Amino acid sequence: MKINNHKNALEELLLILPKNSSLYKEASDDLDQTKEKYLGWWNSLYQKYKWEKGNGDWRIIFESNEIVIEI
Repeated sequence: MKINNHKNALEELLLILPKNSSLYKEASDDLDQTKEKYLGWWNSLYQKYKWEKGNGDWRIIFESNEIVIEI
């Protein structure tokens, strides 16, 4: 949840920052690193639990800690 919230906050921040600012560059770099962490987390769970690939997108329901595939 922490990584997801950080990723969402950075995406929102990038919408309001001037694209040529140093802060935009820092936030963009941070977002790239955060997305890598997020993807790494998903991949580790995918391998750990041997989830099947599906046609939909995987989603986390943070309120119940469920991970589901949307069809």
